[in-house]
Amino acid sequence: MSDTLSLSHPAIADLSHCIGHRVTIHGFVDAIRDQKRMRFIVLRDKTGKVQLAQSKEGSALTEVECG
Repeated sequence: MSDTLSLSHPAIADLSHCIGHRVTIHGFVDAIRDQKRMRFIVLRDKTGKVQLAQSKEGSALTEVECG
């Protein structure tokens, strides 16, 4: 586990340890792929990357459920 783990702002590499908890992650958008009904956003930090999925019918992406 990375030394940057905190429950409120974990590193992306440590997200598997946060399943079931609400967290805020910091990073930058590495890629966006638009599909017909979904948008996939790859968020990256210095420890790794995570893919977020958003329905295009929904509002702004503010919360993602993991696990």
